[in-house]
Amino acid sequence: MYALFLILNDVSKLNKVHNIFYDLGVGATTIDSVGMGKVLLEHEIDVPIFSSIRKLVDGHKPYNKTIISVIKEKETLDKAVKEVSHLLDQIHQPGVGFMFVVPVLYCQGSKTSLLEANE
Repeated sequence: MYALFLILNDVSKLNKVHNIFYDLGVGATTIDSVGMGKVLLEHEIDVPIFSSIRKLVDGHKPYNKTIISVIKEKETLDKAVKEVSHLLDQIHQPGVGFMFVVPVLYCQGSKTSLLEANE
């Protein structure tokens, strides 16, 4: 079982990301979030690494979306990662967002028992 995290800076793609998870038959939770780089820029703290992204962030919405999906099967996870990467084409570029996956050792409280996947 895996938890896929996507920090999405391009919030115009949010509905398309949700559709990817829907089409794969997995759920997802979306949370409003803000990155530390934006916070530092708003407080005009001079950090060399962030000064290079000031142009990317200035004039844009200060918030992004964090999408979390717990996925049972590795095959479904791989499809989700591939489709989200394809949708966000430039995810490797600064300012688009980033995605990572962590193993889930325990999960309780969902509609479907996710514990069965590890038993």
